[in-house]
Amino acid sequence: MNFKRDIPPGRSYAPNLAPMVDVVMVILVFFMLGARLAVEEGALPTELPSQIGPGGGASVTIIPTIHIALLETPDGHGCRIFIMDTQLPDGSFATLRAVLKKKQDEGANPDGRVLIEASPNVEYQHVISAMDACVGAGFANIQFSVGGAG
Repeated sequence: MNFKRDIPPGRSYAPNLAPMVDVVMVILVFFMLGARLAVEEGALPTELPSQIGPGGGASVTIIPTIHIALLETPDGHGCRIFIMDTQLPDGSFATLRAVLKKKQDEGANPDGRVLIEASPNVEYQHVISAMDACVGAGFANIQFSVGGAG
């Protein structure tokens, strides 16, 4: 008697590696991008004065905002100019420019804030003239505000 059976050859059941390689590549890219962003996130460019640090005394100077107020005249055709709550005697924008230039020569920061506050009835041309005086004196950070009736 022949007990020999025809047994089919054994199959190899190896896992398919293609999906695993795809997942590993996605994770690798994720961590590479995450690591790059973490380095840039923690770096802030700063420039500290040399007086600050161990053994150095720091003096802090607060630069005030230069405040310019434009108020309408009673006749409604001109405007009165105030700088830091002091009225300019002749009320001309050339004088305003000269006063601003003098402030800059005295140490005012040209990148510091200049606030032009105009009452609602001041003509737009006067506001533009005040801005031109600020730019002509060398100031760059000019901001505008509408003030109450003076």
